[in-house]
Amino acid sequence: MALIEILISLLILSVGVIGLSNVQINAKRVAQEALQRTKAASLASDMLERIRANPKGFANYNGAEVGRSSAATEPADCRLVACAPEDVATRDLWEWEQALDGADETRMADDQTRQVGGLYLPYGCVVTDFGGQAGRVQVTIAWEGFRDLGYTGANTCGAILGLKRQLLSFESFVAGTR
Repeated sequence: MALIEILISLLILSVGVIGLSNVQINAKRVAQEALQRTKAASLASDMLERIRANPKGFANYNGAEVGRSSAATEPADCRLVACAPEDVATRDLWEWEQALDGADETRMADDQTRQVGGLYLPYGCVVTDFGGQAGRVQVTIAWEGFRDLGYTGANTCGAILGLKRQLLSFESFVAGTR
């Protein structure tokens, strides 16, 4: 009888431990999603500030879709040399893509340097004169999350990611764009 009681106790204990491990895994997943969303919000806000700082180059941001190393060549650094507003916009988009991809934090793995500081499969999109209103801008960041959200809205930024696509979109107004 004592051995049967011990076996039943071990069975109950093992079911509890399995349940706790599931809770731990889900907590880590939710924390990772929160970190990704926080990073996306910071990067979208950064891009809006860059656009506000360059109102004469406002039209040059329109239709930009960056991410996943789409911009191969580094443009001139406009902090070191004088640039036209369109060159500032090109540099801003390149730097934004580097941040989305995580170029600011790297790790060595299998004798290769890998970017690990960014979002997972990121895309960044900018639409100026959003909704047909002059000076209105929409900045959207899309990345792949853990779960299927089934988003079917009109925003197509990062649509290639499918149903696991996470979206964060900010809209704002930029004065002095005309």
